[in-house]
Amino acid sequence: MDEVKKWTLYLTFLVAGFATGIGSIGLFPQFWLQYGITGMAVYIVFLAVFTYIAILEAETVMKSGYYFVELYNKVSRRPAMVLSIFVVIAVFLSYYAANTMLTVLSPVLGTGTVARLIAKVLMFTVVFLILTRAKEKTFSIMAFGSIIFVVAVAVTAVAFKVQIPENAAFLGLAKHMMVARHGLSLAMIKAAAERALYGVGLGMAFYLMLGSFINERFNARVIIGTGIFIQLLIGVLSTVTVVYAIAPTTPERLLQYVYGGEEGAIQMMADLPTILADYPMLLALIGLSTFFAGVTSLLPTAEVGLQIIESMLGTGRNRAATYLIGTSLLIGIFDSPPLIADMVLKAVVLATFFTAMYELYPVVSSGKKLSMAAMAVVAVGSLAFVVGGLYAFFGVFRAGGLYLVSGVLAAIVLLFSLFGDRLVAQKTAV
Repeated sequence: MDEVKKWTLYLTFLVAGFATGIGSIGLFPQFWLQYGITGMAVYIVFLAVFTYIAILEAETVMKSGYYFVELYNKVSRRPAMVLSIFVVIAVFLSYYAANTMLTVLSPVLGTGTVARLIAKVLMFTVVFLILTRAKEKTFSIMAFGSIIFVVAVAVTAVAFKVQIPENAAFLGLAKHMMVARHGLSLAMIKAAAERALYGVGLGMAFYLMLGSFINERFNARVIIGTGIFIQLLIGVLSTVTVVYAIAPTTPERLLQYVYGGEEGAIQMMADLPTILADYPMLLALIGLSTFFAGVTSLLPTAEVGLQIIESMLGTGRNRAATYLIGTSLLIGIFDSPPLIADMVLKAVVLATFFTAMYELYPVVSSGKKLSMAAMAVVAVGSLAFVVGGLYAFFGVFRAGGLYLVSGVLAAIVLLFSLFGDRLVAQKTAV
C-alpha cells in the first residue's frame, strides 16, 4: 500500500473517531428511539449538510496555501474568531476529560467532585504525554486508536445481541419506537440538528486543521464522507448495544431512558453495573467502547487547540501543549462539581452553534467562488447554526438557576469573537 492510500485509510478512521464521541454511545440511541424513523430522516439530512460543510472547510484550507490559523489572522483578519474557538476547545476538554476517564474509573471512584478531578488529572496526563512524546506519530496514534474503537463497538454490539436473552415484549417496544413516524416539531428539528452537529464535530476547527495537514493528492470528500458514514454506522450499532443492555430490566426502564434527556442517558450509563451484574464481560466491553469513544474525540480536539497556540504565540509544541493542558486543567478545577460540570456543558453546547459559523467563515471570506450547491449548503447550515444557537439560548435562560451562567458564558465568547479583534494583536501577511 502506498503512502497516500495508507494515510487516506488512517485519516478516514481519524475522522470517524473524532466525530464519534461519548454522546454517540448514550445520546444517539436515545434520540432515535424518541423520534423514530422521522427523526432519523431529519438527522441524516442535517448530517449530509454538515458533512458537506466540513468538506468545504478542509478543501478551502487545502487550496489556500495558508495554515488554518493564518486564514483568520492574515486573510480574514478575524483573530478573535479563532481565539473563541480555542476557548470553547479548552472548556470542552476540561469537561470531556473527566467523562472519558470516568467511563472506566467510575465503578471505583464514583462520579462526584473528587472523582471528576482525579479523572481529569489522569486523562490530561495521558493526553499531554501523547501530544509531547509522540510528536510526528501523534496522528498515527489517533488513527490507530480510532480503528481499535470501531472494532470494539462492532464486537460489543454483536456480543450483546448474542448473550442477552431475547425479550419479545421489550425488543418489540424498542423496534416499534425506532420505526415509528412522528409529526415534525421544532423540538425534533433542534434535537436532530444538535445530534448532527456533534455527529460531524463542527465548531472545533478540526476540519480546518485536517485541510492544513493534507494536500491535493488526498481526496477530502472520500476521507470525510466515509469517516462520517462510519460514525453513522457506529451510532446504529450503539443503539443495538443500548437496547440489549437495558433488556434485562423492564420496558418502563427503557422509557425512562428514552424520555429522560441527557440526565436520563447519564443515569442509564450509571445503572449499567447493576443492570448487567450477571454479564461482567459485556459490562467491560461497553466500558471499553465508551472510553475509546472519548479518547478518539479528545485527542484530535486537543491537537487543534495545541496548534492554535503554536501558531498564535509562535511557540514550540511542548510549550504549547503545556499551555493547553494547564489552561484546561485550571478550568477543570472549578467545573469538577457535577452541577457546575453540567452548567459548563450547556455553555459549550450553546457556544458550539456559533463557533461552527466561525469555523465556516474562512470558506465564505476566502474570495473563492462557490458553486450554487455549495452556496445552498452554506446557507442552510448557517441558518441551522443561528436558529439552533438562539433556541439553545432560549432553553438555558428558560431553565434559569445555574444555567443562566451557561448563557452568560456563551454570550461572552460570542461577543468577544465579534468585537474582540481590536484586543488581539493581529498578525499581518509577510
